[in-house]
Amino acid sequence: MGHAAIGPLREVRAEGPGSLRKAALRMLATIGGADALSDADRAAVERLVQIKMPDEEPGDLPADCWIAVPEAEIGDIVRALDLHDVRPVTTAMGLSAAVEHENSLRRPTEDGGVTTAYRVFITPEFDGWRLIYGADYLNDNWAQIVTRLSAHCREAHFYAIDDYNGAQVWWVSENGHDKRGYRTYGDPEWIGEPMEFERNLMPGGDAYDDEDDDAEQYAEGVRGPEEVASSISIQPTVVEVLDRVGHGWLAVTDPNVGHGRFRGALDI
Repeated sequence: MGHAAIGPLREVRAEGPGSLRKAALRMLATIGGADALSDADRAAVERLVQIKMPDEEPGDLPADCWIAVPEAEIGDIVRALDLHDVRPVTTAMGLSAAVEHENSLRRPTEDGGVTTAYRVFITPEFDGWRLIYGADYLNDNWAQIVTRLSAHCREAHFYAIDDYNGAQVWWVSENGHDKRGYRTYGDPEWIGEPMEFERNLMPGGDAYDDEDDDAEQYAEGVRGPEEVASSISIQPTVVEVLDRVGHGWLAVTDPNVGHGRFRGALDI
């Protein structure tokens, strides 16, 4: 039924039966996003977020595609990426919005073209690092994002692991310039000079000698994004044991598109 179901579902929310009210709320969010909810339901969700944020336990974060920024204020990240409608959320809600459900929308522009609006999630601070997620946003724009973030925040890292296509990417940018990076299918595969942690793993370094069977894989540098992250930033899969400060933030990239238009019943 699509949007034709919104009216009847709103009636269920308002008038019952009570056994269907919870399911109706989830269906409204799935069909029409927050814009399909009543003012009372939206206010109830916001209250629940505020209640859950202080005591949340984020657990492991996704480790397939993310950006890491050290010692950056939320305002600096928001300005660097020109984000809008920035609001506090739990980590579960932020990941649900930016990774698991609809996180990009195409809309017509005044000049007859088409532009894409994205949802972006910025995590709490973990041991001085904030991670940035957005499935479609990072996939479409990661190179520009890393450069812009490093220009405003001094340093930014991008990591991606695509097991389906056998692709791996890691990239480090400082002060708006590429410093070091690797792409499985890049041409060239490597940019920049090996970093200190890589040199320690190369033949003649601290970890291997010329007789070691594993030395050959470090002839040019480290290829694995997770290994790189563990050496120079943080791994998303271990944040639950790191010191956490603050809460997460959810934003959109287009001032003309609010959160309400994105469909999906988000976790809280």
